[in-house]
Amino acid sequence: MDHPPTPHLALQHLRVRLQNIYEAILSYQPSRGIPPILDSSLDNAGDEEGQWLQQDNIQGLKKLKDAVKIDLDVLEKFLDDPQSAYLPPLSTNAPYLVAVWNELLCVDAPVDAVFKSFPLSGPSVDNRQRGAQRPPAVKVDVVADNGKRWIRVNTVKNSRMLAEFREIDSYLTDSDDSSYDNMEGAQPTLAQVEFDNSILRMGRSLVAAAKANLLEGTTESPRITLRLTRLDPSPVLEKDGDPRLAQTVLLLQDMGINVELGERQEHEIPEVVASSSRPSSPSTLPPLGPSVDINLDLSVLIALISDLTHAPLPTSAQEANQRFIPPQSYRDWRLKKNGMYGKSKSKSKSKEQPPTPIPEKVESDNTSEFPSDLAKHSRALTNQLLQEMGKGLLQEIRDKMAMLPPGTSAKFWTTPEARDRCLRIITKIGGASEKRRAHALFWTVSTLSAEVLLPEEAEDLYWLDSRYPSRFVALFPIHLCPISSTPSPSLIPDAPSNPKLPRFFRDLRRTCIDILVQETIPHPRALPDDLVADDGVPSASGEIQRAIVTKANPRLTAHTVQSLLWGAELGWTTLTANKTSIKAILREMKLARVSGRLDGLMDVNGGSIVEDSSTESRRTAIWIVDPRSLAEGMSNQPR
Repeated sequence: MDHPPTPHLALQHLRVRLQNIYEAILSYQPSRGIPPILDSSLDNAGDEEGQWLQQDNIQGLKKLKDAVKIDLDVLEKFLDDPQSAYLPPLSTNAPYLVAVWNELLCVDAPVDAVFKSFPLSGPSVDNRQRGAQRPPAVKVDVVADNGKRWIRVNTVKNSRMLAEFREIDSYLTDSDDSSYDNMEGAQPTLAQVEFDNSILRMGRSLVAAAKANLLEGTTESPRITLRLTRLDPSPVLEKDGDPRLAQTVLLLQDMGINVELGERQEHEIPEVVASSSRPSSPSTLPPLGPSVDINLDLSVLIALISDLTHAPLPTSAQEANQRFIPPQSYRDWRLKKNGMYGKSKSKSKSKEQPPTPIPEKVESDNTSEFPSDLAKHSRALTNQLLQEMGKGLLQEIRDKMAMLPPGTSAKFWTTPEARDRCLRIITKIGGASEKRRAHALFWTVSTLSAEVLLPEEAEDLYWLDSRYPSRFVALFPIHLCPISSTPSPSLIPDAPSNPKLPRFFRDLRRTCIDILVQETIPHPRALPDDLVADDGVPSASGEIQRAIVTKANPRLTAHTVQSLLWGAELGWTTLTANKTSIKAILREMKLARVSGRLDGLMDVNGGSIVEDSSTESRRTAIWIVDPRSLAEGMSNQPR
């Protein structure tokens, strides 16, 4: 007796394809490198914007995985039912999902997103109320090359388009008769004035969305590819064709759309390698470590001086919460100081009152209320203290220094701009111990004390009263980059004259240069001139003016970009506690890449902005730690 043939062979084949795709998505890792950014901050794991560090995530990939799983479950349920052999084939979305996955694998550029919608009205802040209708949008199946490439898949068959054409033809009447338009009481007609169909409408929507969503920072629209997997304008059987199929393709091309016909061939589709066996998998790469020369920005100079870094730690979180409740005398002084500055706007400098001395510390009054600005500052310092309790800054630096080759000692550098601004800040708001540390770090130029120091004395003075033993980290001496608006290896003794820089360093360097050549502007919240000390020199009565910012991005101060430029130019690791600025500079790098300003720096394979994954290139460009603000003045602990 002959066995009946296996039912629904096409669906059986699709089930196997979906199973393979689902397993591949679970282990999929894009063929892009990992940026050479070492993030030692404690909030790294919970950072919602951490994709600039975790480059292996593709927006929308989970949506594709979930859609594949839903279709796979439906197919398996249908095919596992013995009665399915007597039922018509199940309608499934599997051909479309397979085609989208194939496009994701085959696109010759880094993939940014899958199943992303773009509003026809262009990007805007979504202020919709709950339940309000979403603005019209167009779905793009694969977004690649930093938004420059849009790929849309359409699995419509010839038979479906022929049915659509027949419906269009059914509306044709004798309306082409010249007498029809002159007939009294003639009824409206649905006959087309111009040739149109569902594919052309999709094409027009894609073009409109691309024009409304220009590449950020440019006037360029994304390039559109429409993959028609099952449409054949020239079928073998005449009954399966229609001249309007070819006409549709031509009209799409006239819109500027790249039309690709047919499904991807097996030889085109690359094999997905499991992330655990991929050479560039983060788990198989050596850990990122700092360079021998470490570039310190202003935020880290402040952290190295801060009392948070050196003072004895509280024994519990409750004790930490009590440390920065300012004493009543300090609150009274702060209120009087703020009141004096509030009135100074209407007074000339010649009528300024004598400065109010900062009070000595007294016992903390935990029951008294204090102004909201002090409460906010107190909470921020408490959070930083809790971070220091998790792992101290100096311990973190010491641990990373242990990654250097045996017998190699790190050298610490900073820029004159960062040093000078650090000293101005310490002069104004630093406590006694913090001023002493700043004077020790920069004893050759510091005016914080009249004491003249020898190098060894300066180092001893820095570690005085620290909870760490002397020379716990070999910080001394902090070397100074030359005063120059154009960093160059030729200005640094013993530096390689033409260092071979990894890709990320070159892109960072070009971006910093582009930002600095633009105009710098005052800070958006710059203080009035009558509140600022003369010539920027701090005094007891004058405030420190906010740092000059860049016109390209007001979130970036000029001295921060200058510090990053020195590190990028020389191939050094830049140590910073300013994560906000790093996010801003990476955004500027993305804009530079999208606008083509980094095209001249592309590697031979057209690699992306992130670092290549070879062991040889695993050089940390940016090292992020948690901030430590000046805290001694707010602490109620005796020192």
